[in-house]
Amino acid sequence: MKKTAIAVISILLLCSGCASRGYVKQQTDQLACSIEILESKAATLESRVQALESRASTLETQVNALPQTLELAPADKDALRTALDSAQRAEVSAASAAASATNAATSATAAEQSAQRAAKAFELGQKK
Repeated sequence: MKKTAIAVISILLLCSGCASRGYVKQQTDQLACSIEILESKAATLESRVQALESRASTLETQVNALPQTLELAPADKDALRTALDSAQRAEVSAASAAASATNAATSATAAEQSAQRAAKAFELGQKK
């Protein structure tokens, strides 16, 4: 009875197997590709945020440069309000994009760490 149990356990242990190098490479390559995509999107978002911030800064400078006592026509006042609203929305969008870029970078870092842990686990599994 004991010999049969030992034989069954031995067969189960031999059949369980380990992940092959090719399988681990395939899995980590997918993560690396995803990380690269996230990093490029983060860089794109960051550049867009900088562009929006510079545009908002330019609009704010132009508005501040206007004389305070200037009498504007109603249409000009509406255009000025629209420009100020657009600048404020651009600033909010820039902040949101910056937060998204930060989240994407954090996700990329976490995925990279997971890939490193998987590779390390594979190496440790191969040494056993």
